[in-house]
Amino acid sequence: MGSKNISRFSSFKIVFFYAVFSALYIYTSDYFLAAVVPDIGLLTKLQTLKGLVFILFTSLFLYVLVKKNIDKAIAHYQHIIDLQQQSDEQVQKSQEAYLSLFNQSPLPMFLFDNETLQFLLVNDATCTNYGYTKEEYATMTLKDIRPKEDIPVLEKNIALSSKSGIMSYNDIIRHRKKNGEIIQVKIKTTFVTFEGKQVRLALPFDITEEMDIQSKLIASNARFQVASEIAGLGYWTHDLINHHIQWSEELYKIYEVDPLRFPLTIESIKSCFHPEDRNYFNPKVLNDFEDIPIKENENRIITPEGKVKWIFERIFVSKNEEGKVTKLEGVTLDITKRKLHEQALQESEERFKILAKATAEAIIDWDIKNDKVVWGDGFQTLFGYDLEVYDNYLWSKNIHPEDRGQVLHDLNTTIEDPTKQYFIAQFRFLKANRDIAFVQHKGVFIRDSNGVAVRAYAAMIDLTESLERMNQIELQDKALKDISWTQSHVVRAPLANLLGFIYLLEENIETGLSDKEIIDHIGASAKRLDEIIRDIVSKTN
Repeated sequence: MGSKNISRFSSFKIVFFYAVFSALYIYTSDYFLAAVVPDIGLLTKLQTLKGLVFILFTSLFLYVLVKKNIDKAIAHYQHIIDLQQQSDEQVQKSQEAYLSLFNQSPLPMFLFDNETLQFLLVNDATCTNYGYTKEEYATMTLKDIRPKEDIPVLEKNIALSSKSGIMSYNDIIRHRKKNGEIIQVKIKTTFVTFEGKQVRLALPFDITEEMDIQSKLIASNARFQVASEIAGLGYWTHDLINHHIQWSEELYKIYEVDPLRFPLTIESIKSCFHPEDRNYFNPKVLNDFEDIPIKENENRIITPEGKVKWIFERIFVSKNEEGKVTKLEGVTLDITKRKLHEQALQESEERFKILAKATAEAIIDWDIKNDKVVWGDGFQTLFGYDLEVYDNYLWSKNIHPEDRGQVLHDLNTTIEDPTKQYFIAQFRFLKANRDIAFVQHKGVFIRDSNGVAVRAYAAMIDLTESLERMNQIELQDKALKDISWTQSHVVRAPLANLLGFIYLLEENIETGLSDKEIIDHIGASAKRLDEIIRDIVSKTN
């Protein structure tokens, strides 16, 4: 019940009790006086006195009642006035707090007239973001921050809102800043009371950057899809809780199965793996993921046509709060070409090792790009080096110090020249026991499409014995030449003398010499011939 109804009820009670009391008093007092006082004159005076007393008594009584009710009324209305003042103060404080929050909000906010679209109030963030001042906003409408080509859409929304009484901005719209920059915004609006009028409060959210990121993400996803197709990269997930498996389109291509006919179950996937690689599906394998969040595997699969393919998988693990594995995610790459290349390379290396053991040469396989060298067994059998102790610079540091500079210079010059394919050199090489070996080095370079040397194969032959034999042959040849010259020149002189003196003696020709003198000359020539023959025999030996 309201205070007004309570006041009416109290007034009614007062009047009612006063009327009842007055009626009882008049009736009873008149009846009592008429019964006690027989004198009419005295009775009249007493009744007059009784009336005066009643008036005085009721006046005092009414004074007390009226004063009491007036004080209550005054107190009641004063309380109402105080409450109204408090309410006004709270409203004022609330408005001040709202305006402070409105102005200090880091998000753009503005009030506008729902009919004229006039800006009524904007906060500092709106001015900062859009570039207009508050004074400029005071003369602007919503149309002024929209691109010209978008104004017809705005007017259409205004027309619809005037009919329905609702203005909605659910779609992404464009706003134009003062500098002409166009931004993408999404607006939330609500009705508020401003200066006694219902207006719209708008909060525009700039989602331009978010839209750009989404566009880049879409483009990135498209590029990733193309890259996945080019690289043969597939993606899969396995929800261990719900037993649900998902494959990307590229993964079906890797396995060469029809997505519409191939059931994504563990058993069907397991059947695609090579029998020797099916232990990969052992449930105990999950235990390996307890401490390893990422695992990599290389396995063989068999396509429906019976073709064997190699795949590489990198598996990522998701766990729940208890540390239990709940989900597996993986990427799968077709590495068949790489594995075939590795197998061919391995077979080539095996052949190289067999060749290195079978030949009497020291074979060198130099990976120039990674600066790694494989030394053939000849370095141990020919030069005595222990190949168990790997030394990447075994060759270069054991070239004879007097030959090393020139050999390495010629080698580097050949490497840098893209037109050169071969390198041949002869130099002295130090054996493990520091003996000197005369060697011949022949090498061939493998270059990439740019002419850069990436690999080299070489063979080094020990020419020491061959050179010694050649030296002996040269000495023998020189000796034979000396013998031939001696026989053709030196031997002829004493032999001619000997034959001449014998002829003179036989013919007894007069020369003025006695027989004894001729015989002495024959003996001297024979002796000289004997010395020459001994010298020839010595040279021959």
